[in-house]
Amino acid sequence: MLRRGAGPTKADLYLCDWRGKALVLKDFAAKPRWARWLGRWLIRREARAYRWLEGVPGVPRCYGRAGPYALAIEHVEGIELGRLHLFERDRAQVVRGLAKLVERLHARGFAHLDLRGRENVLVSPQGAVFAVDLAGAFWFRPGTWRHRLLFPLFAFADRAAVVKWKELLAPELLDDADRRLAERFRRLRRLWPFNPKNKPSKEA
Repeated sequence: MLRRGAGPTKADLYLCDWRGKALVLKDFAAKPRWARWLGRWLIRREARAYRWLEGVPGVPRCYGRAGPYALAIEHVEGIELGRLHLFERDRAQVVRGLAKLVERLHARGFAHLDLRGRENVLVSPQGAVFAVDLAGAFWFRPGTWRHRLLFPLFAFADRAAVVKWKELLAPELLDDADRRLAERFRRLRRLWPFNPKNKPSKEA
């Protein structure tokens, strides 16, 4: 097992060999019955997301569903972006690679929405950047009213994630536009009721 899902709504991850290919199996089969029902919907939705992005560099290949509760995805050999500081890497080059990947996703009308998560961006030994875990993403066909109305808000979250990684890994890349975007995002997060920082303390 690569990683056990934290809680019933997170899939377990297994590293498998299939016809000489290393695959990651994202599986809800061991979860409680109600979570398997949710997982079945999530797996179906994520499979659609991978089909939407088929052929985009930086997105692992999806081999399809492996039963009702599992999805088989190409295994990317790499380190999590959040652990990059532990390795000898050109961090600026990696952050630029992430920014280009986000541009490619957005060109397809696709917003990942969870690129701030340290486990959702991987860096290969060659320095290529990959986005994984598409379960929470949204996508809209460019030119449609949904894309015009909703996509700018979702895309903003991805761009804010890129700025976050610039701040952490390559602050020399930050410009005034990045700083303004980061401040806007922080103000919006303070308004989000589920932000842990907004919860009243137990001492109140």
